[in-house]
Amino acid sequence: MVNRFWLIVKSTKELFNWRFIAWQIGLLVAILILLTSVNISRFKSLQASLPLSSGEAPVIEESLPSPSLLPSAKNLPEPVTRIGSSQTKVLVSSNPLCKGVTEPWKLIPDPSHEGEYVICNVVPEKMTTVDELNAAQNEYRRDQGLNTLGIDATLCAVAGQRAKEISTNFSHDGFEAATERNGVNRSAIGENIASGPLSGVHFVQWAWDRSPGHRDNMLRDWNAGCGGVFDRFAVFIFAR
Repeated sequence: MVNRFWLIVKSTKELFNWRFIAWQIGLLVAILILLTSVNISRFKSLQASLPLSSGEAPVIEESLPSPSLLPSAKNLPEPVTRIGSSQTKVLVSSNPLCKGVTEPWKLIPDPSHEGEYVICNVVPEKMTTVDELNAAQNEYRRDQGLNTLGIDATLCAVAGQRAKEISTNFSHDGFEAATERNGVNRSAIGENIASGPLSGVHFVQWAWDRSPGHRDNMLRDWNAGCGGVFDRFAVFIFAR
């Protein structure tokens, strides 16, 4: 009887030890997941758009929760179609995806490039300024019943640097490096990039708003931001 009781007690202790070890492992896994989610929270919501060459439609590329689109100023074809006001000159795009499309500022998904859109029939105009882009972004958020973004000097520095960077390397690759270089300490950061020229309102309301990814990014729970403009390239940095 004594030996049997000892075996029962020993087995119970071993079961308890294994359960305790399993509980510790589970706790460590939960901590690792939490730490990973905190790092990922500095997500990149990046967008890219390709410049136009003669008659080519602008393109937007959607990577993370947000991207952007725009037409380019150089080598644009002569306007051949007028829609609405006689003062609104709409450029008919030569991209095959735009064939038969008459609606201005129409976004068409590009089946050969996942997450990219071609913008058909754009209206060329003078390139936006930083102040205009900031005002357009905050006006958009007010119209959606959201808080406006505080214009943060550090984010403005990042946006300005990124606008210059994408003029020679149109990609999202330098986004994280720019935030780290400028000592940005935020729980979440997003970036939209684009090539124009477009006005601030058209960047925000006619381009980004028409792409689900861009729109979601603009409507996120941000409290700060700033635009950056260089030549015909535009960047907007969001943060909280």
